[in-house]
Amino acid sequence: MGINIIGPAIPDLIMIGGPNNNSVVPTPFAIAAKNAGLDMIAWTFERSGPLATVKARGEYYFSTVADIMHTDGQYYEVLDVLVQQIGIKGMFSDWSATITYYANCFGLKGPQNVYT
Repeated sequence: MGINIIGPAIPDLIMIGGPNNNSVVPTPFAIAAKNAGLDMIAWTFERSGPLATVKARGEYYFSTVADIMHTDGQYYEVLDVLVQQIGIKGMFSDWSATITYYANCFGLKGPQNVYT
């Protein structure tokens, strides 16, 4: 139908799972979108503040994994699932330092100018 890219919110893409239900894993929606060949630009990263308090504050962006969020270092766990397992092509962020650091550590390239 001509749709090749979607912009889902983070809670649509991640949930709690794994052998002991203590890991961030892709949602069935994320897996289906990836298998359908859709590109994804997720939103929004680092909007919630400290991850240790997202459950108490009822924060939306990490609502699907709030029960296992305890430290700010888990931002990287979430980002790793989004990039490595789901394959997002981009991320909207209120403060892009964490995303930039992650991308630099893994040698990820940003958008390339296709007009030159």
